Amino acid sequence: MGRFVWVLLVALWVAFPQTVIKAHDGAVRDIDLAGKFFVTCGDDGYIRVWNLQGKKILEIKSHIGQVLSVAINKRGFIASAGDDKVIRIWRLPLGKLVKVLRDHDEYVRALAFSRHGRRLASGDDMWEIRLWDAVEWKLLGRFKGHEGWVYSVDFSPTEDIFASASKDNTVRIWYSDRRSIVLKGHKDYVYDLSFSPDGRRLVSVGNDGYVIVWDVKRLKIVKKFKAHEGAVYTVHYSPRGNLIATAGFDGKVKLWSTKNWKPVAVLKGHKGAIVRLRFSPDGRKLITADDRGWVIIWKVR
Repeated sequence: MGRFVWVLLVALWVAFPQTVIKAHDGAVRDIDLAGKFFVTCGDDGYIRVWNLQGKKILEIKSHIGQVLSVAINKRGFIASAGDDKVIRIWRLPLGKLVKVLRDHDEYVRALAFSRHGRRLASGDDMWEIRLWDAVEWKLLGRFKGHEGWVYSVDFSPTEDIFASASKDNTVRIWYSDRRSIVLKGHKDYVYDLSFSPDGRRLVSVGNDGYVIVWDVKRLKIVKKFKAHEGAVYTVHYSPRGNLIATAGFDGKVKLWSTKNWKPVAVLKGHKGAIVRLRFSPDGRKLITADDRGWVIIWKVR
């Protein structure tokens, strides 16, 4: 923990590595943040909760096999899912199991809470998405339309819609009446996506190495650019909306200005592929995780 990592500066933005954590044995599969905490999951079957300084707060042996996805909300609930096809709901601060959700017939790779934590979306390898009431923990609906695994889901921060990324090379925007709009632009698997803080833009990344910026209202491509050599596995908007971060197979983290979509910094420190990254709610930290079990907390200013 705390080993020094060199940072390559490309422009005006400066990022300093703060803490490096050996978070899991085997790959880290997912991370999520809420308030002053972030949560990780991995191939070792554990969920671990950390503060933003990198101190481990809680450890839960949560699933029999791999834990493929995890989400945390402001109300103190953690959802986890994996190759055992169930979703488990845990309550902080003690990590008490409060509910097991059973409706999926295949691995669950994607989880996301809505902005206020009252809805939970889950996506699986049977190409389907479930929407759950995250207060009563009841199933609200099944959403069908993808023709491949669902890798990622994200809720709009301003509207009653959510988006999904799939192995079928598409992004879908889903509405409360279960209609969906298909967004086509990627030439290969789409791994991750993120809404802008104002809900007007959606960014997606995939196996083709590209970032696509979508206009959510007009349902059109605003910008498409090559971000990395090789697959891009993860993307996230900063809370202020002035940056996005991307990472993937090449092990590099890149920060991009949303004013002109030019790179402003490249962060080097991971030895393996970076599978997930997320900004902290205040935008001052960037958490990145790789397929060798390491997490880096970057200080961004």
